[in-house]
Amino acid sequence: MDNYIQFPRYSIFLIPNKLFIDQVDNLLLKYDLKFDSLELSKYGLHYTVKAPFYLSHLYNEEELKNSFQEYFLTNQNKSYKEVFNVLGLKKIKNVFALEMNTNKKFDFLCNDIMRHFDLFRKTLNQQEIQKDLKRFSNLTSLETEYYLIWGYPYLFEFNNHHISVSDTSKEIIFDNSIKSLNYSNFSLMKQDSLNGKFISICKSD
Repeated sequence: MDNYIQFPRYSIFLIPNKLFIDQVDNLLLKYDLKFDSLELSKYGLHYTVKAPFYLSHLYNEEELKNSFQEYFLTNQNKSYKEVFNVLGLKKIKNVFALEMNTNKKFDFLCNDIMRHFDLFRKTLNQQEIQKDLKRFSNLTSLETEYYLIWGYPYLFEFNNHHISVSDTSKEIIFDNSIKSLNYSNFSLMKQDSLNGKFISICKSD
């Protein structure tokens, strides 16, 4: 294992409500699939707001949690509570994902959270960056620039509002059974080991 990899690591997800989760389960069951048995299930059904990161040595978990709680106590942007329409199923690399509509207020909130909590992300040195970049392939110059600044390349215009639902090789056909999405909360997530599930340790409401 590369020496820059450490656990726990953290992420910030938007978590769908139970109705949406049940509807995804029903869609997959039509193809004899169970979400919990898929490799991506360790992340759970979610929209990624802050990609997984290692915690800087300058901060501890309690400080991260306190900052998370304070952010949502003071932020008045509640656009994530809106109803989002499901636009369809698309394949992103090797993963089937449900694509949602978005709006400027929602995008601003998610980007603000991503930037705000970057303070807590461990900064890699040049050698570690070269190792970590091997996780990605064929990055454009702008994607590489985003990675060097924020630790993740697929941000802003390279990110779309979607929820990954299956990493199977089976072909899944979208039947319009899932028409909309409501989120329950933002969650600060923690992963304790390489193959461990991401568990919520703090919620927005």
